Amino acid sequence: MSLEKPSIVRLFDDLADKVHRQYETIGIHFAIPSECRATAVQLQTSGVPLPQDPVPSDQEEAEGLRKQEEKNLDSVQKYESLVGELLDCLNDRNMPWKFEHNAIGFMSLLLRDDHPLPSPAVLFFVKSLNHDSLLVRKLAISAVAGIMKQLKRPHKKVPVSPNELCDLKEPAGMIAGDRPDNQWLQYNSSSLPRTQQDWEGCTFVEKTHWGYYSWPQKLMMYSPSEEQPKQGLTREEMTEREQIIYDHFSDPVFINQLIEFLSLEDRKGKDKFSPRRFCLFKGLFRNFNDAFLPVLKPHMERLVADTHESKQRCVAEITSGLIRGSKHWSYGKVESLWELLCPLLRTALNNITVETYADWGTCIATACESRDPRKLHWLFEMLMESPVNGEGGSFVDACRLYVLQGGLAQQEWRVPELLHRLLQYLEPKLTQVYKNVRERIGSVLTYIFMIDVNLPYTQPTASPRIKEFTERVLLRLKPLTEGDEEIQNHVVEENDVGEQDERTQAIKLLKTVLKWLMASAGRSFSTAVPEQLQLLPLLFKIAPVENDDSYDELKRDAKTCLSLMSQGLLYTEQIPLVLLALQEIAGSSSWHARYTVLTYLQIMVFYNLFTFLSNQGAVNDVRALVIRLLEDEQLEVREMAATTLSGFLQCNFLSIEGPMQSHFEVLCKTRLPKKRKRELGSVVDTIPSGDLVRRHAGVLGLSACILSSPYDVPTWMPQLLMDLSAHLNDTQPIEMTVKKTLSNFRRTHHDNWQEHKQQFTDDQLLVLTDLLVSPCYYA
Repeated sequence: MSLEKPSIVRLFDDLADKVHRQYETIGIHFAIPSECRATAVQLQTSGVPLPQDPVPSDQEEAEGLRKQEEKNLDSVQKYESLVGELLDCLNDRNMPWKFEHNAIGFMSLLLRDDHPLPSPAVLFFVKSLNHDSLLVRKLAISAVAGIMKQLKRPHKKVPVSPNELCDLKEPAGMIAGDRPDNQWLQYNSSSLPRTQQDWEGCTFVEKTHWGYYSWPQKLMMYSPSEEQPKQGLTREEMTEREQIIYDHFSDPVFINQLIEFLSLEDRKGKDKFSPRRFCLFKGLFRNFNDAFLPVLKPHMERLVADTHESKQRCVAEITSGLIRGSKHWSYGKVESLWELLCPLLRTALNNITVETYADWGTCIATACESRDPRKLHWLFEMLMESPVNGEGGSFVDACRLYVLQGGLAQQEWRVPELLHRLLQYLEPKLTQVYKNVRERIGSVLTYIFMIDVNLPYTQPTASPRIKEFTERVLLRLKPLTEGDEEIQNHVVEENDVGEQDERTQAIKLLKTVLKWLMASAGRSFSTAVPEQLQLLPLLFKIAPVENDDSYDELKRDAKTCLSLMSQGLLYTEQIPLVLLALQEIAGSSSWHARYTVLTYLQIMVFYNLFTFLSNQGAVNDVRALVIRLLEDEQLEVREMAATTLSGFLQCNFLSIEGPMQSHFEVLCKTRLPKKRKRELGSVVDTIPSGDLVRRHAGVLGLSACILSSPYDVPTWMPQLLMDLSAHLNDTQPIEMTVKKTLSNFRRTHHDNWQEHKQQFTDDQLLVLTDLLVSPCYYA
């Protein structure tokens, strides 16, 4: 058999792939608890029902236990024998590389939760961390991370009563949010554990979700350090497996080669922060405390000063693993750790690049996930040190905010003080001249206000409030909200940092606010409807009607923002507030605003259709608003109102009732008196604009009814078509509307016309056929 033959290579690849995909871990240790055996005996001796077989005697039970132990012992021997056979194959120097990789992959599948990997296999995987093959190194990194999990020493936990910690009674019922009984969990700079005594006396709760809604029925916390496994074991106190890892990672030569491999570029432009490497270093520092820190420290300082992408990524993975791995370190060691890390992180943020900013953001976010913020106060205070200071340019400022955002976002409701401080720091900088900084500030604002939610059984948050922030912003936007002057995007050179007028500053502030609203649309837990309503008039004033790429950033963002806001979830009590705001804007002197009200209304109703349908008063208000805009003086607004009405009719939000039809028919019959006058030798027909608008509104209403049923012919449609055809020779724009409607009717009913024409009388069919056949009637 030729092992180089392509078909044979593919066969072995498929076999190995199938093993990896379908391999199931089979239990080695099988045991039945004594409680279960006692319950089984009770069932058999109860007599209901009577057992078919006699109850086993004590000797038979003992024999069964003996066989069970023999089976378990045999399973362990077979498991270790399999691992040994794979190692023997790997030690065979004549083995082809393809089979070597397969054997390593199979052995990585043998890592178990219930039985430690044999020491020779541990030695093999640790040595493979510096293997020449990238594939082998990747498998070894995952395997050693798993071995670290096997060697993890369990930490003792004790039950804790949260109400006793804060000397309060348990609240009646479930109340989510900030309560007196969870205040002690939140970050407070005046009571941080800054000494050994405070650290030992502080009860740390790592899980972020504990305490927000309710407490676990039995809150288990880590017991004091004197009751925990000993830290900083000597080599003699370690197991054989731990000694293998300790010897290799204490060897400077081994570490030098490992760091060189880890800082190599794999796929240019596609490499990302590796969770496997993070888990490897987390396990090292969790199991062995700070034993390897002296060996790694010079490498970290060297890597962080190098701006190359792969070097920065490597030190980011080590740093995140180091922070997470120090979870159970003593206060003195943690304090020394942050004396090392804070300067390193400052250097890293100053050297950050386009290729590495995402890695550092992931590093900090991973390090802060499921960690008590009081344990990481060194990190948060360092990140809060003037992130937007201009050092390194606007890009570095935006990256500092990004990294800070990643850390704070993981803490959610537990850092209100930091969120207030950050908001107070950022508010004067909302008018940043640099676009990338404004966009990042907008994203950061989303997480600052993330916990300000309006949900049932939720207490008001101690974090910053959107309402208060919106009020302050509106005061600074007064130069834009006052007057009817059109708002244009003031293009300011990014190197022009001099004094600018209030209007220019307000426009830059508005750009930041728009970035915040757009970022919040997809990330917030609830929609801040009352606050958004205060900004709606300004956004309607700015958003363009046409889809034109030549519009500037401000107008495009305003249009996008309105689209996202209209998709927000509305509660029943919020609907009247929104409709009242839309009715006020519909009376604006700007036809652009009136037009945009209709597009906003369409999306809002469709996204909250069932909520609206449960409120007949809201449905009536929507109908009145659309019919009112159907008689707007601006042609574009009237046509959009007809489109909106047609959509509402088609989805049965509104129904075609007798009063509505009668209203449109009355409008259609509006007389159009003509005045003939001579002007430069020609005859000009003039029609009063109000009469023309009303007549056109009636035609548009009939058109909307007809177009709302594109694939069937309801009983009311034939008569409406006859009414509409009577206006075929009216003046423009009525004639054009009729032609478009007939053209669309012909297009949508063409396939089923033989069936649909049965709904018309002979006279109606004669008129309609004449209209639909003649091509001169179609626009």
